Amino acid sequence: MGKLQIEGAPIDRRKMLSLAAEAVAAASVGLTLPELVMAAPVDELVERARQAGERQVVVAGGTGAYGDLVKKHFYLPFTEATGIEVVATGGGYGEKLAKLKAMASVGKVEWDVITLSIDSLAPDVTNLLRDLGDCADLPDVVSQGVDGSCLREGVMFDIGGGVLAFDKRSFPEGQAQPASWADFWDVKAFPGPRALPNIGNPWWSLIAALEADGVSRDALFPLDINRAFRKLDEIKPHVTVWWKSGDQSQQIFRTREVAMAMLFSGRAFRLRSEGIPLGISWNGAPLDAAFWAVTRAAQHPNAALALLDFIYTRPKAHAEFAAESFGSTAQRGALDFLPADAKLSSVLQPANWSNIVRVDRGWLAANREKVLQRWSTWIAS
Repeated sequence: MGKLQIEGAPIDRRKMLSLAAEAVAAASVGLTLPELVMAAPVDELVERARQAGERQVVVAGGTGAYGDLVKKHFYLPFTEATGIEVVATGGGYGEKLAKLKAMASVGKVEWDVITLSIDSLAPDVTNLLRDLGDCADLPDVVSQGVDGSCLREGVMFDIGGGVLAFDKRSFPEGQAQPASWADFWDVKAFPGPRALPNIGNPWWSLIAALEADGVSRDALFPLDINRAFRKLDEIKPHVTVWWKSGDQSQQIFRTREVAMAMLFSGRAFRLRSEGIPLGISWNGAPLDAAFWAVTRAAQHPNAALALLDFIYTRPKAHAEFAAESFGSTAQRGALDFLPADAKLSSVLQPANWSNIVRVDRGWLAANREKVLQRWSTWIAS
């Protein structure tokens, strides 16, 4: 195919060499050129797709305003660069997963790519997804993504965490402010009502409890369930809200019902954008991530791989997407395009990313139902 892409305009490799020389010269005098999209691996995948007659890729992704942002920053540029149409469909994670299983059971999978939560990667799900191995076919994912972007069964896209968020009106600048789950549990040093999630992922609260109890991050798994629930018993009287939706988690800060909470990082940044003085700590935040996977029975597998790799070639688009969605993505180069005030608090900041806690997938697959049942009993008692 012999084509590369610069902001939507195809160019040949000879022109790219010329541009590279111009970039070196420009750098020497302090000038900058438009973001270069180094898409040689994508070219090869697109060529494979063309040879196989794959003129489209069907993606079961997000919907609504979120889906519109993905389309704007990634789907349309991909089609412009490659000529491959992105057919977007989707729904909630549970809805998509149920439909994928149903389609697989009758041997007719209509989707090439599906987006799911990283916590859904249980054996009954991974069996429906293409094994990407070490992502050798997706070199831009490996070279441009944060550590761990290749999940074997997919590649991470949205990334964030269950951060410790606190109201600076309760804990002003210049005074002691909570910075860890141990601080969250310390109601004497940091008084005030708390909030924790009750949204079907109790392992997040269990992780926080164990960290508050002194368990080191590298020794969290397998989770000591009994110890975690004993620690949760201590904080339970001070948790006035067990929030059940992202909207509710935001509202309790608007109304100042709580002084601190575990929040989705995206919701915390949305609150900041509203002018609410929120402090955010990534220290020990459980990883919250969505991934994109190629279905095992994809009808357009080469086009699907091309899309996944192409997405990682656009750091500036990722930064713009993050700014508009109040989230973040796994493209580490996006950090260079963020405003200065957003860089320090971004999950892409190495100091923040290194503080994220990843749930052990094997442990979760083996213990999910048992933990959910025990949580339901505990929260109702």
